[in-house]
Amino acid sequence: MSQAFPRPTIGLSQLLTEAGLGAGSAIRVTGPGALPALLWLCRRGYEDVGCLQAGQRAPADAADALLAAHTASGDWLTALLDNGPHVRPGGVVIVQTRPSVGGGAAARIFHAHGFDLVRRLPGAHRDVLVARRTSCQLQEAA
Repeated sequence: MSQAFPRPTIGLSQLLTEAGLGAGSAIRVTGPGALPALLWLCRRGYEDVGCLQAGQRAPADAADALLAAHTASGDWLTALLDNGPHVRPGGVVIVQTRPSVGGGAAARIFHAHGFDLVRRLPGAHRDVLVARRTSCQLQEAA
């Protein structure tokens, strides 16, 4: 008789904390689910939270974190990293992808835009990826 063990889970609060983000961090949320995500962050004490539309060059300062509040395709992720909103060097992008995008394909997209994929949380239907922007200038897409 085999015993099934639940998959280890991590909540968004813990993920943000592990990424070095706190109540005073500048966090920008984008995507179709941005408003509920923004409200969730505000209710948990994050003070510098904003909602931005992806793909438009927003007149905003670079953030400490960008949270994409929907399941992103590879093309959408590329457009997001090309056009912004952007994160400062050392900042993070947190995005959900389909498992087919979550492995090497996403790592290549992030690397081409000056990010290192630092964490991948695999799920049954989508993966959560955390990428940290390197301190060097954005690299040209390969």
